Amino acid sequence: MKNQLNIVDEQSLFALLRQGDESAFEQIYKLYWAQLFNTAYKRLPETEKCKDIIQNVFTDLWNRRATLDLANPAAYLHTAVRFQVLKQISKNSKSSAFTATFETELISPLATDGEVLEKEVRVLIELFIKALPQKRREMFLMHYFKGLSTSQIATQLNVSQKTVQNQLTTASNALRLRLTQLLLSMLILLVLFS
Repeated sequence: MKNQLNIVDEQSLFALLRQGDESAFEQIYKLYWAQLFNTAYKRLPETEKCKDIIQNVFTDLWNRRATLDLANPAAYLHTAVRFQVLKQISKNSKSSAFTATFETELISPLATDGEVLEKEVRVLIELFIKALPQKRREMFLMHYFKGLSTSQIATQLNVSQKTVQNQLTTASNALRLRLTQLLLSMLILLVLFS
């Protein structure tokens, strides 16, 4: 019964947020800040960058409050943090001059429509996850959305850790390919229509 009350309270807070209630926003901030920070820090152990990511997620939440219709607010916030962490990691992994030029010349025009691209990526990831075989999907969700290690997943599913690693590698490689295809499609459209 307590969980049901928490869900109702959470839904009420987000309903008030949609109406622009600043005190509801402050309560949401206090309620989720530590959880979201821990989610970010697990994947990117840099305190200042994690704080910036959480701040960006909450800023975006406030800015988009009127248009958000969230069935599961906690899942939305955690997914937004994971997405921002991935963006931060990919930003930091760019080292060559070619990559910097490529991003500046071709990708930066997409930044003006970043919200559309972000939505497309989320839809693609959701569809990708739904299309995975049941066991692989379960492992993928446990690892990337619940933050469990491969050994924890192996124990819970009663399979070898190597099996979990292989399934996650297969899923990750396939997702990377799909995301690359999406980016290339967006770039082609950008070049054709600009």
